[in-house]
Amino acid sequence: MKTPIIAAGLLVLASGASSAQSNVTLYGIVDVGLRYGNAATSNDDTLSVGSGQQRASRLGFRGTEALGNGLSASFQLESGFNADDGTLGYGNRLFGRQSWVGLNGAFGSIRFGRQTTALYDVLFTVDPFVINGTGNAQRVFGYGLGKTDPLSRADNSVTYHVDMRNGFGFSAGHAFGERTGGFASNSSDFASVSYVTGRWNVRAAYQHSDGVDLGASSTQLGALVPAVHLAAASVKVKGAIAGAVYDFGSFKLHGIYGDTRAGNGGAVVMRSYMTGVTVGAGRGTICASWNRNDIRNLRDGVSDQYGLDYTYPLSKRTLLYAAAGYTNNGGDVRLNSARNGFSGREVETGIRHTF
Repeated sequence: MKTPIIAAGLLVLASGASSAQSNVTLYGIVDVGLRYGNAATSNDDTLSVGSGQQRASRLGFRGTEALGNGLSASFQLESGFNADDGTLGYGNRLFGRQSWVGLNGAFGSIRFGRQTTALYDVLFTVDPFVINGTGNAQRVFGYGLGKTDPLSRADNSVTYHVDMRNGFGFSAGHAFGERTGGFASNSSDFASVSYVTGRWNVRAAYQHSDGVDLGASSTQLGALVPAVHLAAASVKVKGAIAGAVYDFGSFKLHGIYGDTRAGNGGAVVMRSYMTGVTVGAGRGTICASWNRNDIRNLRDGVSDQYGLDYTYPLSKRTLLYAAAGYTNNGGDVRLNSARNGFSGREVETGIRHTF
């Protein structure tokens, strides 16, 4: 009972601060609509009201303060919520999406707190579905490990970002495990490079995480632990990813390749692929993608996810959307499904408002 009251109080206070300080911005997304498909728990078709189908519903605060001599401070607090029932998302965390503060200058940016990782940033930038909806590449990368912490977001992290000359950029981060008896225990290290110039947006990242919980409800790989002979439910994961977007003007072409190794010594090897397109259609936009994950340890371990989405703007801030997705699983895997070899299907339509 106390958690919602405390959360509401903090948001009211923060809203008051945003009106008093011109360098603080209140922003958010409310996305809700209808969904029809087979539930991941039963494979039975269900009609429901869903939140964050095309973009995750959120409420956030960000701001900067000039400190002089080219130095500035910045922060971001972002809360995920479910617009269909008003509950908090991300494990009932108040600011589960992001919560960090940092310093910026000619040297780049240094941030401290809960932040997105290098792997997340590559998927977010390159995926035509912006890692949401029926074509979400995040739920395919590493057989769904791309959605889980600390591969997606890292607690207790310190990151460094810098934009260099000629369109190149670099970022690196370390998430502290804060465990006694070992500096590396339960920690993560990640880094990325980017090249953004003209029509090209090219990115690559690598991450090594210790203590990834395969038993988490959001980790599809956990259901396959006996089949692939992982030593424990909490394992080391190494992930590498490279992707690019090329803007032809009339449409954009997207592509990603990823390699994920889970377990001590990389016991489970997974290869992930994505190709997609974004194209204008009248006032609206169509995006489509094909994602594949291949668990190399399994004889029939290939999953293919197909997604299609159409977005129609009513204004700059309010949009209508309709989307469909289909996942075809090999006999040994269950991506977006409840049982091995079953296919996942989904149809979504809704409204998204940004403020």
